[in-house]
Amino acid sequence: MCGSTLDSPPVGAKTLREGIRFALKAAAIVLVLIAADSSSDVGAADDSAPPPRMQSAKDLFNDQPKGLSDHIVAWKLIYYGETLGNLSGGLAQGAIYEGMAKIGVGVNLEKLVGLEDAVFYANAIYPHGDSVTQKYTGDFNTVSNIDTTDGVRLYKLWLQKAFDDDKWEVRAGQIAADKECFVSDGASLYLNNAFGTFPTFSSNIPGPIFPLSAPGVRVRWALSESFSVLTMVFSGDVGSATSNPHNADWRYHGRNGALSLTEMAYHTNQTDDAKGLPGTFKLGGYYDSKAFSDQTGVGTVPGNYGVYAMADQLLYRAPVGSEEDTRGLGSFLRVGFAPQSDTNVVTFDLETGLNYTGLLRVRPKDITGIGFAFTRFGDPYVQANGGTGHHESIVELTDLVVLSEHSTLQPDVQYIANPGGLGGLHDAWVAGLRFTVSY
Repeated sequence: MCGSTLDSPPVGAKTLREGIRFALKAAAIVLVLIAADSSSDVGAADDSAPPPRMQSAKDLFNDQPKGLSDHIVAWKLIYYGETLGNLSGGLAQGAIYEGMAKIGVGVNLEKLVGLEDAVFYANAIYPHGDSVTQKYTGDFNTVSNIDTTDGVRLYKLWLQKAFDDDKWEVRAGQIAADKECFVSDGASLYLNNAFGTFPTFSSNIPGPIFPLSAPGVRVRWALSESFSVLTMVFSGDVGSATSNPHNADWRYHGRNGALSLTEMAYHTNQTDDAKGLPGTFKLGGYYDSKAFSDQTGVGTVPGNYGVYAMADQLLYRAPVGSEEDTRGLGSFLRVGFAPQSDTNVVTFDLETGLNYTGLLRVRPKDITGIGFAFTRFGDPYVQANGGTGHHESIVELTDLVVLSEHSTLQPDVQYIANPGGLGGLHDAWVAGLRFTVSY
């Protein structure tokens, strides 16, 4: 990948400074608008109202059907469409369109057959279109989190049963790990895939994450209103989007081992009588028991593991007029470690950012955010690929405009320093617009 370094010099200090200045200016604009909004509302706060939890982009378009508790069957349809263009740097300049349709159906088994607190759920996805990463930017983490191989594939197919007043919840079937673990409310706003599943997992473990899932069991234990533990076990290697194109290969091969994940979550100030600002803190880890090839391509290492931590914290709550008012400034921080550099591509990643809900008072549900992601590659991987760099960094500025209960628009700008992480490509500037409809 470094053979073209004379024609395409690696990231330079001047371009990196431009990206940093862009991030600082955007953050300054956000802070000025926060101050203006705060000063215009002095004296309007209602201290008796409970603090809102952080507004989350994933809440607006959760793929679980609404109203399933009241009906035997409920369904959900979501469509994402976007156009993204690489304005400079990367492989070349140009733009693409891509989209993804998602349809899900849930069945309330208590109403259907009398099985108390039980639900059946299935959904399928249809991603389609070009990839701005493959055609124009050449980045490692992927500009869009819906970018994958085209085709119709089964995504989820599971049965869930709750016990002991929902303190225990067991789910079994075809499960997507990244819809259960790794989830940060704040990071879910962003389009770049680095803010989704931790790169230390997605780049090192062939696990059941978008666009694939795998047979498994997931158990959630709520010890209290504040603390819960989530544990999942999956059958071995799920393959890839090309080797398992419809996600219907459920065969279990002993040589592929098993994948286990455990995540603990602690929630603060999220009860009705809480007075402080809400937050969520998670600590997790995973282990894959199969053998992994080392970076030389001639040896193997038994097993692979990693750990991660994340925090979502509301920093400022705008004076509220009702319990539904969620205007305010939230932050998120995620850190992932995968120490086995002889087998892992990515050994460390960090993502952080600030999100403001209701930056403009006339748009109380819109979410404006600026995020930063850093992905560090292992030295053996860099050496094996003849790289001159060892990391990729991303600054993303985005604004989720909530048009209605069923639709949003999201303009987005990304600055990608050292696309691909190994040197040889100019820093890339990407801009685009995503729309989402949901019924």
